[in-house]
Amino acid sequence: MRTNRKQLILRRTLYALLLVLCALLQHTRGAFLHFGDVHVWLLPAAAVLIAMQEKMVPALLFGALAGVLWDYGSFRADGFFAVWLAFVAFCCSVLVAFWVRSNYRAALLLSGGALALTALFQWICFVVIPGTGSAGYVLFHFSLPCAALSFLFTGPLYWLVSRIAQAFRQTEAAA
Repeated sequence: MRTNRKQLILRRTLYALLLVLCALLQHTRGAFLHFGDVHVWLLPAAAVLIAMQEKMVPALLFGALAGVLWDYGSFRADGFFAVWLAFVAFCCSVLVAFWVRSNYRAALLLSGGALALTALFQWICFVVIPGTGSAGYVLFHFSLPCAALSFLFTGPLYWLVSRIAQAFRQTEAAA
């Protein structure tokens, strides 16, 4: 019993460190891929992939952590991403718990959907509603390209998250 608790804490600590690493790579210019204003959004994909491995409440908390890290790193620290990624992670965890198998195809589908919806809602909330102008340009030259570029990194993130989960499943089963 005590060993399982330690394994759970260690697994979740590794997930939190992965989210911090993703936030650092996402927000540090020059540390990761940037093509002009288009850059990789690692946090939504990482939150979804972690949520697929966790139960609903921890998934919600990991999504909120990913969103807080994104809000902290962006110039708009208004809590939008914390609420949005918490909601997305919770929904993905519910889908995996009741309807969808946790496999690579589901990870691609859920992560791609989360990235597309994140791009769309970010565009609506920060460009269309405030009326900053040139909304079409921002959608097709920033938001959607960021989501598409980010989707390319779902595979490596899935591999990393599933290896962490698999390592701790084996130790929990052996105990």
